[in-house]
Amino acid sequence: MQKQSSGSTEVFYHLMDLSDKEKSLYLERLKAEQPGLYQQVLPLINEEPSEQITSLFGFHAQRVTETELDLTNTLVDKYQISHELGRGGMGVVYAASRADRTFEQDLAVKFIQPALSHILGEHALFQEAQLLAHLNHPCIAKVFDGGVYEESVYIVMERVEGETLSLHLQNRSLNEKQKLNLFKEICSAIEHAHQKQVLHADLKPENILIDPLSSPKILDFNLTQKVKQPVPNKNTDVSLLTAYSKAYASPEQAAGQFLTQQSDIYSLGKILALIFDSSSNLDIDLIVEKATHHEPYRRYTSVSELRQDIVRMLECRPISLREKHPLHTLSKLLKRRPVQSALTILLLISGATFSTTIFNKNLQLQKEKQVAEEMMYEVTSLLFHAKGSNAAKMSVGTMLELTRRRILSNPDLPKDVKQKMLLAMLTPAPEKSVTNKNKSSSSSN
Repeated sequence: MQKQSSGSTEVFYHLMDLSDKEKSLYLERLKAEQPGLYQQVLPLINEEPSEQITSLFGFHAQRVTETELDLTNTLVDKYQISHELGRGGMGVVYAASRADRTFEQDLAVKFIQPALSHILGEHALFQEAQLLAHLNHPCIAKVFDGGVYEESVYIVMERVEGETLSLHLQNRSLNEKQKLNLFKEICSAIEHAHQKQVLHADLKPENILIDPLSSPKILDFNLTQKVKQPVPNKNTDVSLLTAYSKAYASPEQAAGQFLTQQSDIYSLGKILALIFDSSSNLDIDLIVEKATHHEPYRRYTSVSELRQDIVRMLECRPISLREKHPLHTLSKLLKRRPVQSALTILLLISGATFSTTIFNKNLQLQKEKQVAEEMMYEVTSLLFHAKGSNAAKMSVGTMLELTRRRILSNPDLPKDVKQKMLLAMLTPAPEKSVTNKNKSSSSSN
């Protein structure tokens, strides 16, 4: 298998030096004589030049990890290797402990493939490992040491006990607040790395372990993310030799372009979508949509900006994408401070009711004042007519009839006032003689 891998590499480099016509003839002969080798080389030929070296390296590294590096129960420097923890295209990770027994410490040792060390150089790998050693965050696995063993660079790290993010989500029924807090811690760790000028470049659920205390630990930072060394293909940069998961890698990473912080932000958006799988939360959908936008400049400018939106959700505040929506802002306020909001609303309703009552009372007083003025005007007019030349001939009945007509014809008097006045005018007054007789009867008795 290893021989076959070397053969495909040699054939690929040989084809690069041929003209199109010579390449076609060579491939036809290879297909007839060695169909297996032809099938390995064909995908590399059909790819874009910027992707060829990445695919070639990934294929070669995978073949190497399948056949080499079994260091179980091996003593490496002052570290006793015990058993394998994981294996990937970049290398193999083993559980280990200090052989000198100076400290009781559970460690993980990652051995980088010798082929990768040869291509990138040991010095470049150690530079990247040194950057990781400068990271000091509770949610990032700590790097302690490093070295070279049988042409393979190794990195000594903190060993994390726990389950992957995917398993944790499957085994636990987390509520929205717990999910948001978990993702906020992941963002905090990546934000710290970016502040130290370190990209992860391979964020995925398998590289996030959740410890027994439900705290996340970020593992497996990509050591090749900033390396730029000449490679056999003059059209390609070694920064393209990056391991990644297609489901969580940004479009620019899949295209082999140089990575920025927006690449990690894209992966974080995909992880957030996984955490809130099948959720119907509009805020989460908007955050994921922005973080995973195809164009890097349309994503969040920093992990800090992304984390702040998560904090806003935890605090029941509107996220940055919905700050200009008044109704949404009001609903968040009601959720954030229900008691204060209820008291405020009650106070506003009471104030509005009181103001309305006062306003209506003022209207009623003004109306009554206007009625009184109209009545005064009618009485004054009646007295004025009574002083005229025909006053002696005007009887009481005539005056009442005149008053009735004036009241009915006055449009400024309310209908209910007119009815009351007319009723009073039609009610007969008690006779004086009857009253006097009653008084006499009372005296005689």
